[in-house]
Amino acid sequence: MNKISKEFLEASEKITDYAQRVDSMETVEKWKNSDGKNYVLEDLPFDNLTFFAEPEVITNPYSGVKVTLNPVEVAIYDATMTAYYIHIDLGNVAKYDDARRWYKDFNKGKNWFIENNIDAYMKLID
Repeated sequence: MNKISKEFLEASEKITDYAQRVDSMETVEKWKNSDGKNYVLEDLPFDNLTFFAEPEVITNPYSGVKVTLNPVEVAIYDATMTAYYIHIDLGNVAKYDDARRWYKDFNKGKNWFIENNIDAYMKLID
């Protein structure tokens, strides 16, 4: 790939990425938890989350149950499940200290769902 093609590809990826992301503060303030309370950005369990504009239907890979999550919940669900799968992979290669750190992140996300959308927790994570 020549230099111009590579630069064009990188620029188009940045534009696509930017177009899919939305302002974090605006997104967090727009959506509410299952109790009707607004989310607070500083209270989210993870930093550097990527928020998209619309809700998504998430399917439990084991049961097939589908749940519609708002953009805040989708971002936290993605981070939570990523932490879970990384913890499993690290444990499988005997990197137990690293696995424990990732499991703590998984628990942060799991506990957030228990407090903010227990129905989604029961259907997707538990």
